[in-house]
Amino acid sequence: MVLKFDVTEVSMRIQLTFRPSQGKLVLPINYEEIMQGFLYRSIQDLELASFLHNRGFLVDKRQFKLFTFSRLFGKFNLNREKKQIEFVDRIYWHVSSVLDDLIIDLGQNFLQKEQVTIYGQPVLIEETSVRHLQVEEKEAYRIKMLSPLTVYHTYENRSGEKRTQYYSPFDFAFSDMVEKNFVNKYRAYYDREPEGRLHINPVSVSRKNKVVTLFKNTRINAWSGIYELVCPYEHLRFLYDTGLGAKNSQGFGMFEVIEEKGSSDKKN
Repeated sequence: MVLKFDVTEVSMRIQLTFRPSQGKLVLPINYEEIMQGFLYRSIQDLELASFLHNRGFLVDKRQFKLFTFSRLFGKFNLNREKKQIEFVDRIYWHVSSVLDDLIIDLGQNFLQKEQVTIYGQPVLIEETSVRHLQVEEKEAYRIKMLSPLTVYHTYENRSGEKRTQYYSPFDFAFSDMVEKNFVNKYRAYYDREPEGRLHINPVSVSRKNKVVTLFKNTRINAWSGIYELVCPYEHLRFLYDTGLGAKNSQGFGMFEVIEEKGSSDKKN
C-alpha cells in the first residue's frame, strides 16, 4: 500500500486506489447508495458522521452535506440481465469536501487499513493520495464530470401530488438552476451571498450522456459530459470541493478541470 497523505497540506480531494481481494467486485449497476454508505461507515469521528448524516448545513430549510464522490473508475463488465457491474483489476474512487475535518478523518482511516469491505466483498487499499486543484485563475474553465450532474425542481400538481422536474443541459433554465443550487450551498456554509455570477454551458454533451439511476428507489436523471464553467476562481474552488448541482452527497456533481482536449479517464 502506497501512502501519500499529508495532513499538514490538506486538499479537499482524496483519491483511493483499491483492488478486489477476490479478483472482482460485483455491485448493482446503481451503486451510489452503496458507496455513500461505505463513506459514512469510514468516518471515524462518530459525531461528525452523525452531523453529516442527520443534519448537515441548513439554509431556508434545505440541507447540504457539502461533500461529494465520484463514480468508480477502472476495468469493468456489465451484466444487464442481472443489472450488475463487475469491476476487475485496479479501481479508483474520489471523495471531496469543503470540510477539512472530513477529508483528514477519511484519509487517516484509509491509511491505517490495508483492507476494507464494500457490499460484503473485501478490497485491498493500494494507495490513498491527495489531489490538489492546480489551475490558473481565468474567466472560464473546462470541466469533465466524474459523477453525473443533476438539477431539478419539486412541485405539487393540482391534485396535491409531489412531482419532480429534472433539467437537461439543453434546457434554458439549466444554468440558472445550477447557479441557484450553488448560491444555496454557499450561503449554507459561509452565511453570506457569493460575489459574482456563475454560468455553465454544455461543450461535449449529447443524449448519450444522460444517466438514469435509482437511489433508494427514487429515479434520478443526471448528465455526464464536458462543460464550460464561467465563474470567479473562488466559486470554482468551492464547487470543486462540494460538487455541482444537487444530490452531491449521493454521488452526483463531482468534476475535474481539464484541458480543451479532455482527459483519458475511462468512465462508466
